[in-house]
Amino acid sequence: MPITLEEIRRFLGRSLQDPYGRTFGKVVGISANLKDEITGVGIEVGNGEFVQCPGDRVKISVDTLVLSPTWKVEAEEFRKEFDVVTRRLRALDELFSVGDIQKDVYEDMRKQHEDAINELKSKRKSILDTLSQRSSTLNTQQRQLQIHLAGNKMFHASGEFDDQSYKAVSDAIDTGLVRAMAERKEVDSIFGYLSKLDSSSSTVPAPAIQTPVAASSPPQSAPSQPKDQVMVLHVRET
Repeated sequence: MPITLEEIRRFLGRSLQDPYGRTFGKVVGISANLKDEITGVGIEVGNGEFVQCPGDRVKISVDTLVLSPTWKVEAEEFRKEFDVVTRRLRALDELFSVGDIQKDVYEDMRKQHEDAINELKSKRKSILDTLSQRSSTLNTQQRQLQIHLAGNKMFHASGEFDDQSYKAVSDAIDTGLVRAMAERKEVDSIFGYLSKLDSSSSTVPAPAIQTPVAASSPPQSAPSQPKDQVMVLHVRET
């Protein structure tokens, strides 16, 4: 459900965070439609630049305004759309198999949903590329933080950093590592889910197209004989 202007206006001039607790910037503007629904948020990021983010990326968590990453929003939309279209395809196949849908209507409806599946394939590839890039960026960030942490330990052990300074920077690095690892864990989880939806599993195969007929009672037959068994009849002359 979209956030309303009434709900979000109290965050004007305040900082907003990403889902992992990192401060993204300060809210400097809000856009809303005639229904009072938020359509965009203007944000001043840390380097003094301004960005405009879609309203669907913003959520309110307790007393904090949270801005979801683009990859997270796109992946969630994909998951919902994929779940809906595959469930509908299965329902169509089941209805057709029992004769509840005419053949021509079934074929038309199934083609529409298969076209939707093909569009989702293109969207899936784009999301996978974005997730791969984000995972690489997070790996680099974690590596850099670990190098800084090791260097700080060295300077502290050699007496070049005092206890207070060392603790302050170590706490900041530890927090950064926790947040980066949390995001990377979610990125890897979503990447793994999308990777499994390859061409063989991302579509629901159509059943054989045939007009359903009423089932007839099968004739009674003797127990089946092994394929290669020969039956021999012995005839006695009288």
